[in-house]
Amino acid sequence: MSKLPTAPPTPPGAPIYIPFPLSTTLGALELGVLFSVFCFGVLTVQVYIYFERYANDCRIYKLTVALVWALDFGHTIAISHLLYTLTVTQYGDPAALDNPPKSLDAAILLSGLIGLLEQGWFTYRLYKFTQTLLLPLICATLALSRFAGSAGLFVLALTGTTIQKYLTRVMWLIEVVVVVGAAVDMILAVSLCYYLSFWRHGGFRRMSKLVNQIMTWTLQTGGITTTGALALLVTFTTMKDNLVYLAFFFIMAKLFSNSLLFSLNARERFARSTPDPAQIPFLSNLELGLNSPTHPEYAFNRHSPRRLHDNLDVPMRTVSGSHFNATFLGSPPDMREGDRVRP
Repeated sequence: MSKLPTAPPTPPGAPIYIPFPLSTTLGALELGVLFSVFCFGVLTVQVYIYFERYANDCRIYKLTVALVWALDFGHTIAISHLLYTLTVTQYGDPAALDNPPKSLDAAILLSGLIGLLEQGWFTYRLYKFTQTLLLPLICATLALSRFAGSAGLFVLALTGTTIQKYLTRVMWLIEVVVVVGAAVDMILAVSLCYYLSFWRHGGFRRMSKLVNQIMTWTLQTGGITTTGALALLVTFTTMKDNLVYLAFFFIMAKLFSNSLLFSLNARERFARSTPDPAQIPFLSNLELGLNSPTHPEYAFNRHSPRRLHDNLDVPMRTVSGSHFNATFLGSPPDMREGDRVRP
C-alpha cells in the first residue's frame, strides 16, 4: 500500500480522524517489530552456528540458509521502516495509519518467500524420509498455493488503496493464506511423527527414548508456526478495528526462518544423544550430521512402514576421514553384501 497524500490540516476545534485505536495499533506494531528484530538476532546466531558446525554440507544447503537469512534481513528492514515512518516521519498524523508506506508491501512478499522456503524444505525432507509421493505432493501444492496467495496480496497492495479498503477486497484471501499455511505445517509435523513411530515399534525399542525426543521436537517445530498462524487468524477475524494482527503477521516470517535453522542445527544434538551412533541407523533419514572424522556414515534401505516390522535392512559403511552425514537428503551408498547389518 503506497503512501497517499496526507489530508489537509484539521481546522481548530474539528474532530481528528483516527482510523484505528492508537493503543492497539501503534502499541501492537511496536511490540511486533521489537520481537521480530529479536527473532532476527536469534536467526543470525543460528546461521553463524550452522556455517561453523556444518561446513561440509552440500552447496544447496548453504545457499538455502544464506537466502533465508537475506530475505529475513530484508523483512526486518521493511517492518522497521514501517514503524519508523508511522511513529516518527508521520508523527502527529493519525490518519497515516490507514495509508502505510510501501515497506509494508515488501514485507508481505518477503514473508511469503520465507514461508515457501521453510515449507518446501520440510516437504522435501518428508519425501526423502518416506520415499512416497502422496503427502509430499499435497504439502508442496499447498505451500505453492500459499505463496501464490501471498504474491496476490502483494500485487493488490501496490494499487495504493487504504488499509480499510484493501481489507474489504482481500479479507477472504488473507484467511485462505493463513489457514493453508497452518495446514501445511501441521501435516508435515504429524506425518513425520507418524513414520517415526514405526521405528519406535519396529525393532529399535532400546532407542525409543531418542525417537520420542525427535518426535517431540518435530511437533514443537511444526506447532510453533501453526500456533502463530492460528493467532494471526484469530486476531484478524475478531479484531478488525485495529492492527494487532499485523504484529503476528510480522512474527510469522521469523518463526518460519528460525524453524528451518533450528531443524538444520539440531542434527548434532541428536547425533550426540547416544554414545554409540551405530545403534541408531534410522537417524540417517533424520538429517543428523557432524563435522567429525571419527563418526561413520550411515544409510539404510527404506521400506514401506508396513514392512518395517518384518523386513528391515541396515546397510552400514565406515568412511575414514569423512563426517557423519546422516541426512534426509543423502542416498544410500553402494554396499557390499557383507556390509549389511541386521538389527
